[in-house]
Amino acid sequence: MAAMVVEPCTTQALPELFEKFADWYRFNPRLRERNFFDWQFKNAPTRLSDDEYDFLILRNDQGAITGCLGFAGFEFKCDGRLQTGAWTHNWYAQEQREGGLALLLRFFEIVDNRFMLRFNRNAARVFALLKIPMRAAVPRWWAVTDVNIATDLFRPDAEQRAAFARSADAMAQAEAAGDVTAVTRFNPADEFTLAHLGDGIRLPRRTGGYLNWRYFDIPRHRYRAIRSEQGFAVYRVEAVMGTDHNVLRILEWTFGKESDSALALIRSETAAEKPLFLDFSCTCPRAARALEKSGFVRDGETTKPLPDLFRPLNYSGGYALGIDLPPHRTTRAVDFASWYITTGDSDVDRVKL
Repeated sequence: MAAMVVEPCTTQALPELFEKFADWYRFNPRLRERNFFDWQFKNAPTRLSDDEYDFLILRNDQGAITGCLGFAGFEFKCDGRLQTGAWTHNWYAQEQREGGLALLLRFFEIVDNRFMLRFNRNAARVFALLKIPMRAAVPRWWAVTDVNIATDLFRPDAEQRAAFARSADAMAQAEAAGDVTAVTRFNPADEFTLAHLGDGIRLPRRTGGYLNWRYFDIPRHRYRAIRSEQGFAVYRVEAVMGTDHNVLRILEWTFGKESDSALALIRSETAAEKPLFLDFSCTCPRAARALEKSGFVRDGETTKPLPDLFRPLNYSGGYALGIDLPPHRTTRAVDFASWYITTGDSDVDRVKL
């Protein structure tokens, strides 16, 4: 086996790394922009290493970069204690299968609480050997506001079209109230918990400072937010490639009794874009319970699948999730439903082309 070296990424390595990204991540040009890379791997609120970037590169015996693995830290509360975890990002090994494992094992040396969202079958086989608890897909809920356009785009069967109609009818009945307002940023000192949704929910910590970094400081993205005293939501509008239509992606949703009012406010705020479809992926059914009362349908309740990507329409089958907490490499069970994890975590929702 050729010699391999795993080392921290530095500013000097970025020109070569970005050249590799042009091939490895050609559909994600944002990743090759210095301000975006710095935002994600250098300026995150929770840093995990003392290196210039929370990003590893793999070099072959000739010194060329042949792989990488990025990671982003976060705080979370579990069993009454504040702990530090990390999401993996951009795990890639070009030449050697052993190189990918070398990157992963170096990441394991840096952080004990490891979270992986959206990975392929090859990664799942590695995780299975390491006895990492996994879920095949994060649960997803969707709603329709325009039955006719959704029918033209998604070609539903009779069962699904009936669900479209029920969803649109319920969505149309939502009425706004003054207890939910739009915000452009959060107070950095604020902290949102899910105590109002019940006991025992674990979540990556949602402080105002973290949310501002994740959603409002990210270069060349536009997210919008609303909040009440206890709950908040973050969402964005996305064009359906090749059409004049839009969908609305919800990244955060923690409303309880104000859920109906929050939906009405979002529809008012996005009236000019006329989103025909809304969706929300989350491990915690309690966070989506109020949405179901307002017309959202849990994915899988109809036989025919719906697209979950819209640039272009694509049926990915969902986002696999792995949670690797100590004790490692032992058979463990994770109650994924007790966690609040959404596509706003990790890098799943970064806008590509």
